[in-house]
Amino acid sequence: MFAEILNQLSAWWQIEIISNEILTLKLGNLILGLVIFLLGWKIGQFLIRKSLKRFLQNKISDTDTGSWLSKFILFLWFLVVLVTSLVILGIPASIFSFLWHLSLFTLEGHSVELGNVLLGLILLYPGIRFSRYLSMEFQSIFLDRLSLEPSSQNLLTVLVRYILIVFVALFVLTMVGIPLTAFTVIGGALAIGVGLGSQNLVNNFLSGLVLMIERPLKINDVVEVEGKRGIVEHIGGRSTRIRTSDNLRLVMPNSKLLENTVINWSLIDNQIRREVSVGVAYGSDVEKTAELIKQAMLEHPRVEKYPDPIVLFEEFGDNALNFRGIFWTDFDRAIRPRITASEIRFKINALFEEAGIVVAFPQRDVHLDSTKPVDVRVVNPGEDV
Repeated sequence: MFAEILNQLSAWWQIEIISNEILTLKLGNLILGLVIFLLGWKIGQFLIRKSLKRFLQNKISDTDTGSWLSKFILFLWFLVVLVTSLVILGIPASIFSFLWHLSLFTLEGHSVELGNVLLGLILLYPGIRFSRYLSMEFQSIFLDRLSLEPSSQNLLTVLVRYILIVFVALFVLTMVGIPLTAFTVIGGALAIGVGLGSQNLVNNFLSGLVLMIERPLKINDVVEVEGKRGIVEHIGGRSTRIRTSDNLRLVMPNSKLLENTVINWSLIDNQIRREVSVGVAYGSDVEKTAELIKQAMLEHPRVEKYPDPIVLFEEFGDNALNFRGIFWTDFDRAIRPRITASEIRFKINALFEEAGIVVAFPQRDVHLDSTKPVDVRVVNPGEDV
């Protein structure tokens, strides 16, 4: 009985599903290949996502690097399981060898094969990502110990990253089989392509280098661009990130920061001049008003005592006597001077109330000029007029 079952299974195993000159696929090989693929994929997912990911997190401080590295290793495992399953299905290994050594084109006597191109593309991604990780490690290990300014550290980190990316690109080109001398032939076409299709990218990249070398603005500077004010958080090769007082992040192309007017509130120092304006009613004691405005400014702890705050009697307005108080304050944060000005206005209002000075508001007198008396009648709400 047991022998009959084995014979029956063996017969099923040998059933041919596909049979031609290239591939002979049997039912047993199909089942075994699918089982190997599913089991191998599930085991790889468990080991890589659990054990390997935990190992990488312990060895690599940057969580982003550990995350993409585990995903890349999982991708490589997928390729291994897929190729193994295809071989079990009956695809000859000679086909893989033929495809790997398939010549795509010849450049200056060097044959570029499909396998080298695929291997170069596979290695290009981790090479670029590792360039970012190594540049960050270079900053944390060496630059942080040199007590450099954040902007200088950022400049050196970006330069190291781009140098590493260039080395990775040259290594991949060499592995693919493209000689570096070939760029002398295609340099003209490449220059035209860059000039026509990548104008904005190149413009922003060069603008980023100018910003990092000339340093019209630096990291932690308070800037105002197109009416938006915030603190510079990062200056990259393509764009600059600015954090506003609302805790929003503005990503500004580097070229905009060079082409447009940018107010850097902390380029030289952190002291800026602020103003508070107030209008009082006609008939108020102007000397007392000016004295109270100056008192409110002097009593605030964030107002600089030098230069001395001043009060200007601006004009005789339509509805008020207009005064302007001018003071200097420390601009260490993007929103702090506004809070200081607001607190001074609160103090001025309190001092005015104590002194009986009225803050003016718009008033209008309406005069009716008519040759006939104006007919005014009082009617009941329900009557028709």
